Amino acid sequence: YVVPENGKVLGPQDLQGVQDALRRALPEYMVPTALVPLDALPLTPNGKLDRKALPAPDYSSATAPARAPRNSREEALAVLFAEVLGLESVGVDDNFFALGGHSLLATRLIGRIRTVVGAEVDLRTVFTRPTVAQLAEHLEGLSSSPQARPRPKLRRRSRGTT
Repeated sequence: YVVPENGKVLGPQDLQGVQDALRRALPEYMVPTALVPLDALPLTPNGKLDRKALPAPDYSSATAPARAPRNSREEALAVLFAEVLGLESVGVDDNFFALGGHSLLATRLIGRIRTVVGAEVDLRTVFTRPTVAQLAEHLEGLSSSPQARPRPKLRRRSRGTT
């Protein structure tokens, strides 16, 4: 949330300047993916920040025009990204974390990939390959790898057997 000192209305160029200054001063993981300009921070009657009154960030404006999926795997991953993030659609070059994703949503994404695509992805991979295209490329490399083994299906067993 950004509140200008002089009461000036912040435009897109001003917000980009703030974003650039933060990139120079902070490590990448600490730079916010969306900035919300406010006239003033909402306060409680006690003078503390009223977090409930803060507007939700709009992550959709932070993305460039989306590139469409090139194959069925990218299409499935794009649908899963959008589903987990609560967005209408996601392009193949959109960064999961720039769209509002975080580690808890990444674990949900991993579970959905396992269920829908039938592939195993670890949390580190989602962090190092945060776009649909990068993740699809990684999964393509796994499927052609001789070490790649699908996860065995669960079988129902009675209590007395091992």
